[in-house]
Amino acid sequence: MGRVGDKGHNCVPYNVIRDISKNKERLVHFIGVGGVSMYSLARLTHLFGATISGSDRDESTRLQELRLLGARINVGHSEDNVRGADLVVYSQAIGMDNPEILYATRHGIPIVSRAEYLGALMLDYSTRIGISGSHGKSTTTAMLDLIFSHAGVDPTVLSGSELPIGSPFRVGSKGAMIYEACEYKDSFLRFTPTISVALNLELDHTDYFADINALKLSFKRALDRADDFALVNCDDENLRSIINDIKTKVITFGSSEGSDYRYSITAFRDGGFDFTVSRFGNVLGHFELNVPGAFNVSNATAAIAVAIEYGIDVCLIREAIGSYSGIAGRLEYIGKRYGRPVFYDYAHHPTEISASINALKIYTRQPLTVVFKPHTFSRTKSLWREFCDSLSLADHLIITDIFPARESPIEGITSERLAADIYNALYCPDEHILSAIDLYTHGAIVLMGAGNYDKIKKEILKT
Repeated sequence: MGRVGDKGHNCVPYNVIRDISKNKERLVHFIGVGGVSMYSLARLTHLFGATISGSDRDESTRLQELRLLGARINVGHSEDNVRGADLVVYSQAIGMDNPEILYATRHGIPIVSRAEYLGALMLDYSTRIGISGSHGKSTTTAMLDLIFSHAGVDPTVLSGSELPIGSPFRVGSKGAMIYEACEYKDSFLRFTPTISVALNLELDHTDYFADINALKLSFKRALDRADDFALVNCDDENLRSIINDIKTKVITFGSSEGSDYRYSITAFRDGGFDFTVSRFGNVLGHFELNVPGAFNVSNATAAIAVAIEYGIDVCLIREAIGSYSGIAGRLEYIGKRYGRPVFYDYAHHPTEISASINALKIYTRQPLTVVFKPHTFSRTKSLWREFCDSLSLADHLIITDIFPARESPIEGITSERLAADIYNALYCPDEHILSAIDLYTHGAIVLMGAGNYDKIKKEILKT
């Protein structure tokens, strides 16, 4: 379990990290501060009291917002950026050859990962709820934020996506923290939760995890870190296989018989669902969810279960879930192109792609044009056949260049080849996407993937 005095893998004690973060005379520097998680941690540190600085590769709105707080924020990475820092925090996207990390190493400045830093700071919060899973983390985090806020709990929230308030970070009290617990590079093993939630588990991040068994072990260890209990989706085969090995108290949820919290969809509506939830066989009540995608009913049930266990009244939970309208990047309607509805969806794993395509087909009742940007070469390589199967559900498919993120190209792994393996798919570089959409497709449009679509999203709506 996480305790004061714990150390991250960089051997900086958590109590030392916390002491630095609360001292206005100390400077904490964030490398990659424009990323969603790093931006939120910089904001949190500013609230704790320390002085903050940071750097990132590109200019962004988040960098500008941090400057308004008085932070020294630089575009580009340089040794000069880290001079005078008492602690350096880096994101997983940053390589160890980064000049700021090298400078800190040479000069004995403590260095910690984003996960280690958050693991230390969250110890100031009474209840710490970590949301893990291959899919649905941001959605479930946003649902819990809405429920807790509606109930007057005033949570502090760190999300991987923009919350309805227009920021991935909600400033709240120290009674409860809700955060996304990402598995990449075992990040969630650095956290110190009181409640751990596992939504689902599928093979991913194959640049780090050798196989599904390695990923299962990592999830098991992460769930074991919960002080109070772990909430686990027993509909998920991979999670179900590790339940008996989890040492902490386990509460299950799902649609299957035997789930501690069991949901049942009772009606399908345009853009939503009616469903019931029972707890240990006793019906809690009927709920409405006004967003598409049956998978979101599972996410909502996880949020409902956590809120019930926390002690929030069912009536307040029902009101909050009924008012949930989605978050940015998840089946998000962004406008029209020549009368055609346009959506953006972050789906970048085959299971997510299949679920989002099916949900949008039902929701729009139109043929669906999918513009897909694969995310990382390693994921594309390891899940090649699965990508072919899921993307083939599109009525029209345009595949654009792979977004490399942190990776170098892999020989033979290209978008051109992926398109060639899928019937009726078209490869198209970014600069020709709009022409291809207009000339060769019809119906609703969805830009899909975790890569950078900012420019395309702006251009596609200029009609």
